[in-house]
Amino acid sequence: MELCEMPFVLELNRISYLMKGGNLLKEFFGYSDPDCRYSQVWLASTVRSALNGGREGLSVLRKDYGGDYLKTVLERKPEEFLGKEHVNKYGASPAVLVKLLNSKTRLLVQTHPTKEKAKAYFDLPFGKTECWYVLDTVKNRTAYIYAGFRPGVTRECFRSYIEMQETEKILNCLHQFTVAPGDVVYIPAGTPHALGADSLVAEIQEPVDLTLRAERIRPDGSVLPEESLHGGLGMAVLLDCFDFTCLEREQAGKRYFVKPQTLAQTGGTRAVCLIGPSTTKCFSMNRVTLSGGGEYSAQNHHFVIVFAAAGRGELMVGGQSLKIEKGMEIFIPYGVREYRYRAENSLEVLECFPPE
Repeated sequence: MELCEMPFVLELNRISYLMKGGNLLKEFFGYSDPDCRYSQVWLASTVRSALNGGREGLSVLRKDYGGDYLKTVLERKPEEFLGKEHVNKYGASPAVLVKLLNSKTRLLVQTHPTKEKAKAYFDLPFGKTECWYVLDTVKNRTAYIYAGFRPGVTRECFRSYIEMQETEKILNCLHQFTVAPGDVVYIPAGTPHALGADSLVAEIQEPVDLTLRAERIRPDGSVLPEESLHGGLGMAVLLDCFDFTCLEREQAGKRYFVKPQTLAQTGGTRAVCLIGPSTTKCFSMNRVTLSGGGEYSAQNHHFVIVFAAAGRGELMVGGQSLKIEKGMEIFIPYGVREYRYRAENSLEVLECFPPE
């Protein structure tokens, strides 16, 4: 059986970024990181990190599947792995990126450009709309996010706060919301936002590593270069990439928090759409939970990035079975037309899909 006809496992792909990592990420995967260097794990990534000279970011297949970069594997036979229709639109790119995020401190207030502005200003084929699924939060702590401008915020006042680096005033421009495990938060490109500390989220997004920031003073007091705000393109470009739509709190909550929709439920097995075409055309993410040895079968219409969020079980294709457990990431190519999960006792997986 060729690689494009079977699910295959990817190695853990840890990423160091501007902020130190929190304990939830390393506890989830069970690795040691005494310096809290890693705040992100990228899944099935063909994208290089914008930091550290691009040395991080690309995912690698597990050694028993050849140990090559996923990007290289897909470029060899893009239609077999991704499907002809997808390749006609996006080439050998999966057109989606999945991450796990957990920062020791609040992230800086930021935004990401729309597809149109990413092309115009940065000559990139994708913008960066994203969505967070909250996997866990620190016990006895209040986890929170910032998203969207509050009423009364103008481009002019926001610009002055950025220029003066008035952190409190920048934060006060945004709505603050508490989050809990199970919450789904949708962040369209252009939205001002910041992920707080004390939460572990699975993020699905368009496949670029491009961030524009309103802040350059980190929580520890260290100061980033001015280029970290706008990539060297200046304040006018930075401000043009922010969406200055102002919403009342109730409107903002409805805009940014998504209600999952049940797709199927039988006994102890349930499939839920966390984010999908009714909210965005950029990507989709489903959550499948199984208990008591339950099974779940699915048709594959493109390809699937699978992440085991909890438990143990099997992923079965034809007569072949792949053992899966918490923390594993698996790529199911287009060449696999049907697949089935079986829980050992319980199993939870996130299924991530490209644009339709």
